[in-house]
Amino acid sequence: MNVRAATAQDAAGIVALHKAANPYKGWYRNPFQELGRVRYEDLTSLERWMHGGSWMDLSLFRRHFHEYQRRGFPVLVAEDAGRIVGECEVWLDEEPEPFGRYAEAAMVASGSPPSPDVERDLLTWAAERVRKMGYGQLDLSPHHSGGESVAHELGFKSLWDTRTFTADPKDIQRPEEEFAARYLAGDYGDLAGLLALNHREPARFRYETLTALWPGELMAGLQDATKLVAMAVDAPHGRFTVFGVRREWLDPKVAEVDVWIDADALRDRDRLEESFTIAVEIARKLGTKRVDAYAPPGAAQVLKKLGFAGGEEPNPWLRWTF
Repeated sequence: MNVRAATAQDAAGIVALHKAANPYKGWYRNPFQELGRVRYEDLTSLERWMHGGSWMDLSLFRRHFHEYQRRGFPVLVAEDAGRIVGECEVWLDEEPEPFGRYAEAAMVASGSPPSPDVERDLLTWAAERVRKMGYGQLDLSPHHSGGESVAHELGFKSLWDTRTFTADPKDIQRPEEEFAARYLAGDYGDLAGLLALNHREPARFRYETLTALWPGELMAGLQDATKLVAMAVDAPHGRFTVFGVRREWLDPKVAEVDVWIDADALRDRDRLEESFTIAVEIARKLGTKRVDAYAPPGAAQVLKKLGFAGGEEPNPWLRWTF
């Protein structure tokens, strides 16, 4: 097996690798309800995207891959007898602590079922690549990127844990104090210094996919199929940002609520309570009967006091320091 830098000529092989691991075991107009089974060739780009993202469609993946190349982000492939058997995409970024400046294996794919040998080689090569680029660690969010089968063996340790909490908006109290909110101008720079509490993927990538700025999502037409409210809030206890998104293809409808706030707020229960109360108030604009909010386990007591349930399932962000 040979691990090397990916080229544009590998795009079809990478897409074939992901298509073969389609978690729905078939192709549907709506895979979430397994409705409208059709041939893959009859699906739109958006319908293919629903089966697993930009990796499920060659045109979308080419734009995705081009964006990685444009930013200087490493993409590796594992090749065996001329066939692509794995890929690893590395995201490079810098965020507020505890993340700091980091490299993350944002995608680790090795077929279905995953191959520990392929994943091990890809992550080892990725670590060596980013070390030469001046990074002292490689991060991994295994529930969203893959690589879980060998993460602990290689030395990855937990750095962050995003939990999902659920509520009916009518069960959450309305804000008691006045607050000012303005719509974001659409620039990631507006989030400077704020920590994304929903850190299951790089914050910038989350922002670009939520706002349909990421090329693959833009090409797929997600902007037309997504309702988004993004607001900067000035509240009595401080400032923060709220993203609320409703994906039109999901039924029952759910509003995903992301709170971005300064790291000090995690130690201040009053600020957390105020922030999530206002966040739900903003999310009411999306008109759903269910709200999913995301936060580390240390915020569970505050969220459950407000009326949220859940938060038991770990969703770790891991770091391998060399």
